[in-house]
Amino acid sequence: MESVTINNELKEVVFLESVGGFTRKYCTHGREFLIEDELNHLEENLPNEKFFKINDSYIINADFLKRIKSNATKNAILHNGIELNISQDKYWELIKFLKCKYRI
Repeated sequence: MESVTINNELKEVVFLESVGGFTRKYCTHGREFLIEDELNHLEENLPNEKFFKINDSYIINADFLKRIKSNATKNAILHNGIELNISQDKYWELIKFLKCKYRI
């Protein structure tokens, strides 16, 4: 796995995952990259009209959000069927974010 910066190919980033003091960037076509930076620091530099932090460990690219599964737990279903947990305190923020993004 190679180390790259977050700025390369942002449009292909499906989601970012916190891995200790590093961040794993998951891209389309199953590609993964390890970034030598913490998720919280990267969050500050991401376009906020596209990226949303769904819990302490994950930031998703809303362009790849397929649907939200809302049972006892809330999950974001992304590109290629990837399913990530949405924290309770972020769920309604995400709904508001999506309403603004898509003007619904």
